Amino acid sequence: MQRLCRMCFGFFTLAMALASGSIGQMHQRTYPKPPGPAVEQQDQTSDAKSIHRLDTVTMEREARELSALATSIPADVEQLKKGLLPSDAVDKLRRIEKLSKQLRAQIRP
Repeated sequence: MQRLCRMCFGFFTLAMALASGSIGQMHQRTYPKPPGPAVEQQDQTSDAKSIHRLDTVTMEREARELSALATSIPADVEQLKKGLLPSDAVDKLRRIEKLSKQLRAQIRP
């Protein structure tokens, strides 16, 4: 009887160890990854991406609009000195910001 209890206890212990994964896992060897090539090769696709065509017509139109808006701001500031706030002054400044961001993005991608 005692021998049967020991065998049951042994099987129970083995089953629990297998279930927990401490015995069932095999040790896997991991080898270090070899270093990359000393000189990286250039892909033709990366060269195509680096060529950025400028849309000069759009840039010119945006630059003219930006200039026109910028020249109208001093008159709005004069109105502010008199205590009047032109209704479109804030909109003009927002448009100036937007145009300058767009031009910057086109010039320096």
